[in-house]
Amino acid sequence: MKKQRIDSFDFMRSVTAWIIVIYHFACICNITPQYENFPLFYTHANGVWGENTSVNIFFMLSGASLYYNYPKLETSSLKKYYFGRFKGLFPMFYMLWFFLYYQKATTVKNLFYNGSPKSMLLTLFGMDGYLSYRYPQNYYFIGEWFLGALVCLYLLYPVLTWCMKHCKLLTTLLLGGATLAFHWPIPQFLIQRERNLIVCMFAFWLGMIFIECREWLESIWIAAVFGGIALVFIFIKVPFDPFLCAQMIAIGLFLLFYHIGRLVMKIKFISPFFVYTGRISYAIFLLQHVVMSQILGIYEQQGLTLGQEWPLLVVTFLFIYLFSDISVRLNQILTGSRWFLKIQSLFIPGQGSSQK
Repeated sequence: MKKQRIDSFDFMRSVTAWIIVIYHFACICNITPQYENFPLFYTHANGVWGENTSVNIFFMLSGASLYYNYPKLETSSLKKYYFGRFKGLFPMFYMLWFFLYYQKATTVKNLFYNGSPKSMLLTLFGMDGYLSYRYPQNYYFIGEWFLGALVCLYLLYPVLTWCMKHCKLLTTLLLGGATLAFHWPIPQFLIQRERNLIVCMFAFWLGMIFIECREWLESIWIAAVFGGIALVFIFIKVPFDPFLCAQMIAIGLFLLFYHIGRLVMKIKFISPFFVYTGRISYAIFLLQHVVMSQILGIYEQQGLTLGQEWPLLVVTFLFIYLFSDISVRLNQILTGSRWFLKIQSLFIPGQGSSQK
């Protein structure tokens, strides 16, 4: 039977997407000397909003959504599961990437303008952004580093479902302890600790735990306590590692946003907008940097005041929504095409070309 939709998740996807877009907008403004520093969602009292905070909420939401829809995975269903994850991520990713790559290659008149074509393998697997710290010469255009981390988490998800069934407490303690261990320098890892797969997996796992213990964690007092802690860390500087503060902020805001979303999504005249934003949120994540850099790049030779940056942010959002909507529609055409359905039928019998 089809499960009841968790409307609050659409609200949370929307808010997380907005925070990440504004954070990156502020990043560009704040590192460009002739621009005025943009104050919203760049830093809080104990860190930054981007990689340290909002991305953790994004991973928790991804884990919760996936576990809600696929709490059990049998060996016989793995092929269907993996193709479903591929279909959800890569067709749109490839479509947008090839367009931008073709545009760049024809402009510079060189197919391999950024080094060895071997590095394109990173792109084909969605790992170019995530592994850019190790392989800086790549063909990274769209998306975020966390796309690569999400691909890894989707690959590992069947193992995590087994752990949820057989060793829930042990897995929670191991992932939580390993995340806490990043308080100290670990020279074996070259990647930033916020991007380390262990840290991302812990956030993803907490999202799964939320669904597993949903009846208890839905209590308003849980959201009030953890949300209150998050707000304290956001507004008051504390003598703790910002990395550890970010973990608590993400947990608290996840629970807080969930409860706010339950209330907001009951308001009929605005809930459709959050449903719509949630539906195109993946396209927003893919396109935001491209659209943002193009719009702000128009003024790279000029100074921008804060009063000018606010309307530019609105314009940026409008174009991000426009191109995200177009991308989602084109992706639906692509994944509904006859040849794609034939490929799909190899992995999911009965859902092939006969549906066309």
